Formats: sequence, structure tokens, C-alpha cells
Amino acid sequence: MKSVVGVGVGVGVGVVAAEVAAPPDWSCLPDDMLLIVMQILDIRDLLSAGAVCSSWRPAYLAIRSIRLPITNASPCILYSRESDDSNTATIYSPSSKMTFKVRLPDPPFRCRHVVGSGHGWIVTADEMSNLQALNPLTGAQVDLPPVTGLYHVESFLDQLGRIMYNHHYDAPGDPDPLVYHPEELRLFLYHRVVMSCSPSAGRQCVVLLIHRPTGQLSFARIGDQRWTRIIGEGDVFDELELHLMDAVYNENDCLFYVVSRYGCIFTLDLNGPLPVARKIFQEVAIDDCTKYIVITPMGSIFQVWRFSQCRLATNPGTYVPNIWDDEDDEFDDKEWITTTMELYKVDIDEQKLVKSTCLEGYALFMGFSSPILVPTQDFLAFGRDCAYFTDDTLESICIHKFGRRDIGRPEVLPSAGILQGRPETGATLRGHTARYGV
Repeated sequence: MKSVVGVGVGVGVGVVAAEVAAPPDWSCLPDDMLLIVMQILDIRDLLSAGAVCSSWRPAYLAIRSIRLPITNASPCILYSRESDDSNTATIYSPSSKMTFKVRLPDPPFRCRHVVGSGHGWIVTADEMSNLQALNPLTGAQVDLPPVTGLYHVESFLDQLGRIMYNHHYDAPGDPDPLVYHPEELRLFLYHRVVMSCSPSAGRQCVVLLIHRPTGQLSFARIGDQRWTRIIGEGDVFDELELHLMDAVYNENDCLFYVVSRYGCIFTLDLNGPLPVARKIFQEVAIDDCTKYIVITPMGSIFQVWRFSQCRLATNPGTYVPNIWDDEDDEFDDKEWITTTMELYKVDIDEQKLVKSTCLEGYALFMGFSSPILVPTQDFLAFGRDCAYFTDDTLESICIHKFGRRDIGRPEVLPSAGILQGRPETGATLRGHTARYGV
């Protein structure tokens, strides 16, 4: 419909008609055009587009179901809100300061235990302690090998016919295994999961698992029925058995890099028939801190040391009894906070760490995800050479699931200045950072 408006252009000159077009009806865009546009949107714009009107919703759902490539976006925080149902998750975008809700498939998100993320996927353990890889944007889900596919876990039935797990220190047959209910084992067993690529790539995706009792390694490819233990002859494999804390996959050389609590670094080649491990950096210190390994696009290797301390909870009322129901638990009224982060550049040739404040123009995101580097020139909301982090301490995540979370940003990595806060008032965070895409 067009309206005609008379416009006077001068006395005695007459009147000319000008046509003014009505606003276009964007709800009538053809579906094929919507699909083309939506597949190149980042996460926040795609979710916003899906909520514009009912006629756009089918195109949005189609993008989720067919898993078209989504452009890289800045990292987001995924968490659960008490006011939502158990299958709904909230995605918070720090760059836009906006939140979006997504419906996830069973098992309910609130019943999952998050153990890692990467390439737009999160890895969670269900109430039977089995792992699934889940894409929050598309709803796609892939089962990883079951927990009994690990070399030191076996199931049995108790006197009531319930499934229980024996967790052996080394392998079945060892005396005095630890006995766990299915929903408990996941809290102690899994430490970190790192993926070589998106699970949508099928068997090209290698999943590296750091697990307890003391930071051992196992791996699997998508579709495997069992986890393969990384063990062998020689000193390198012996050292790999102890106190590994973090890992990252380097796309430049197709190797995993693993760091131990002592600061030593190993490379791990899982591309052949047998794992090949090599120690490339000697241990430097035994500090009571969490160590992460970061590799920049330019190939520089960094270690990030995160120091935390336990203090009286600022809001003890948010805590709930833990699954052990231990009335004497010394952490019942405590919370863990990050006090300092230190950045060290790894000099492989000189076998030393060089303290640094420069991340080569990137911002660093850490949590239950593989470390994510974001170029600050493309995302101006993030501070150059700053580290943004979410809580990943066992005491907070496992024992006090609904307590206040340790979330913040050191202005400069070596600084102790921390900005504590939550994405939303009243949010119950089960969060970690992840770069969401397909």
C-alpha cells in the first residue's frame, strides 16, 4: 500500500504528488533468503533473529537442525537460571551484554556436570556419569564412550539392585576400590576434556580426557566404544601419569600440548596407531596454583598460573547441603576466589619461563573450556591482554553447586585486581566460557 501526499512547491506554481513508501514487511522474506542470511550470523544475532516474528522462527530452527556453519563469535557464558525449567539454558554474551535462552535436549541441562568445551560444543556428564558432547546452538548431541569404557572403572549392582561403580586407583583387580553412586563418580573422575575439532567432523575429532585419580590421560574418537589409556614404556609416559592439569590442541602441528602441576609440558601425537609423547619443557616449580597452557595463533606458548584462596562466604544462604551431607564440612561457609593471575611465556630453547604482561593483542577466556584467545581489535568490548575467567574449582562446582561463582577479569594478567560479578542478578551459574558456533 502506498500513500500519496501533496507537497506545496510555491504559490501559483501548483502541487506535485510525492509517493512515500510504507515500511517494508520483513516478516514476508522468503525462507531461502532467510537461510542464507542466518547462516552467516554470529550467535547473538542468530538468536535475536529467531525471536523477531513467528514467520522467521522456522528458518531459525532449520539452521539449528541442519547445522550450517556459523561464523566465529566472541565467547559466551552458558549457565542455568533457577527460574527456568531444567532443559533451558541461558547464554550471556559479554561483548554485547545480552542474554539469550535456548532449549536443550535431554538429559536436562541442570542435571548435567560440565567438564569441558570447545569448537562451539560443551562436554557434560549425565547422572550415570556418561559423557555427551552437546552443541547448545544446534541441539546436536553425540555420545562419547561410557564411563565403564575407562580402564579403571567397572559397574556392579548393590544389594538393592542399583547400579554402582568401582573406581580403581590403577585397574580392576586392585584392592580397596572407591565405591560411588553414578551421580557422584562424575564429580571426582573428570578433570578436563579437550577436543581436536568439532564433534560434527565424526572420527576426525579426537577427544582427550584428563581424569583422576592423579591426572591421567585417556582418549577416544567420535564413535569409539571405549577410551584408550595413554600409557607405555619409558620415562615420558611414566611422568604423563602424574598431576596433569590442562591441555590444548594446536591446529598448526596437529598435536596436543599438556601441562602438569609442576609446569612441565608434553606434546602428544594421537594421529597414528599408537600415542607418541614427548617432553618439551622441564618442570620449573611446585606452586599451589592452577596451571593452564595457551598457544597463540602466532605459535607462542604461554603458561597462565591462577592463584586462589578460600574465604568466608559473602552470602552463605546460597549454599545447599552437598551430596555427602557432611555436617562438619569445613567448606560449608567458604567460597574460593581468584586472587592473582601470572602470565609466563615459555622459552623452549632456553628451558625457562619469562614473566610477561603481553598476550600479543588478545584477550584470554578461561573456565571449563579450552583457553580461548579473542583478538581485541575485532572485539573492542574486551581489554587487550586481559584474562576473563569463570569458576572451575572442584570445591565450588561439585560441593557447592549453587554457591556464588568466582567470575571476573584481571585488568592486567599479573595484577591481583579482580572484578567480581554475575551476568545477571539472581542467576545460578553452572558456567564456563565457550566460543559458540557449529
